[in-house]
Amino acid sequence: MKKFLRITALVLIVCLGIVCIAACRNHEDTIADNTQYYDAVTKTLKLDKPYAGKNFYTDGIGSASVDKYTDGDTTLFKLDDTSSPLGSTVNIRYHGIDTPESTGSVEKWGKSASVFVERQLSQATEIVLQATAVPAEKDSYGTRYLGYVWYKTAEYNEFKCLNLEIVENGYSENKCINTSTYPYFGYFKKANDFAKSIKLRIYSDLEDELYSTDPADMTVKAFNDNPLAFYNEEMNVGTKVRFVAYLKSLTVSKSGTHTFVAEEYDPETGKTYQLNVYTGYSSSPASSMEIGHLYQIVGTVQKYDGHYQIAGPVYSSLYPRPDNTHVKQRDYYWTFDNETQFSNNNCATLYSFVTVASVTIENGKMTIEGTAQKCKKEGYGDPVQLVFEVSVPSGYTPTLSVGNKFKTNAYKLDKDSEILTVNDVKDIVKQ
Repeated sequence: MKKFLRITALVLIVCLGIVCIAACRNHEDTIADNTQYYDAVTKTLKLDKPYAGKNFYTDGIGSASVDKYTDGDTTLFKLDDTSSPLGSTVNIRYHGIDTPESTGSVEKWGKSASVFVERQLSQATEIVLQATAVPAEKDSYGTRYLGYVWYKTAEYNEFKCLNLEIVENGYSENKCINTSTYPYFGYFKKANDFAKSIKLRIYSDLEDELYSTDPADMTVKAFNDNPLAFYNEEMNVGTKVRFVAYLKSLTVSKSGTHTFVAEEYDPETGKTYQLNVYTGYSSSPASSMEIGHLYQIVGTVQKYDGHYQIAGPVYSSLYPRPDNTHVKQRDYYWTFDNETQFSNNNCATLYSFVTVASVTIENGKMTIEGTAQKCKKEGYGDPVQLVFEVSVPSGYTPTLSVGNKFKTNAYKLDKDSEILTVNDVKDIVKQ
């Protein structure tokens, strides 16, 4: 946490206190300190294509403004020309670069690259998007359009190619190759050679002050009570954290990204506290985590669409370590509900409605014995015997009888016990 608390002072120098310095090209013995900003190579590349009155989708070029920042190599733009039936916004994947990750996974220099992009574009007086083809083409995922982002500012009234500037400032390798697909290859190579020669950012062994290495221990409740202890609003950057929670549910977006709801249950108060965990696409190992298990979760706090979430959990199903995400207890949170749809992520603890075999009340505890069937991809399995226990108020009269069915959620608080705890009698819903 001490490192995280230094963020404001240090980052003002590193990322937002960007100073324009004329780059000395006689730098054989120079090692960058990552506080400098370079654009000498970037300024040599000129935008020579007409864009006025053009539409990005159909003409391959057009003016725009920022709609939403994503990371160091993806930005959502709002088009000035909205005549295309493809829409008024376009998600641009910056062509020729690949910055370290800062969303689904979190890597060194990823957040710094994201901050750099936001810093540069926030100063723009005009932005032009240039596609890699006419009409514009999507990337291999089919969700973003490939392109170059050009911008000008009041201080420098010529367009700069932000893709190239990102390479020159050491936030990405040059991903261009010397073919017609990459018309600006020579510029990108020169920019990359420069950044590499002075060991700038991704080419250095220096610390990235926006990248946390040692996780801070917390609880979900502590985070909900005071998120700013783990997130710097001014710099829009969070720290790396470690906590224990079970996975309650999963949402998969239209583009295939996975967001789990992690929940912490306090058996003393019966209260729960939630926090989203974003794992990215299904290619991420963390996206295969299972609902119902209790996990140690290690990831970085970030803010998306105004809401906090944990991003970039590095998951290991075989090698649990203090610095990675792994299972602490299997089959912790159970769901008994015929209406919940089966998926690979919830198959571990998803069961059918419970059929009651007996109901007893003693010392303020109601015990229900019954059977339920585990939900499988091809249907339900054989009935298994289960025991549920829930606290009830004095004088409570059961509404369930033998043969009734009910749905509920339950906890296995003791992994060695056969008893499933229901938090509240109201959570037992008769069918």
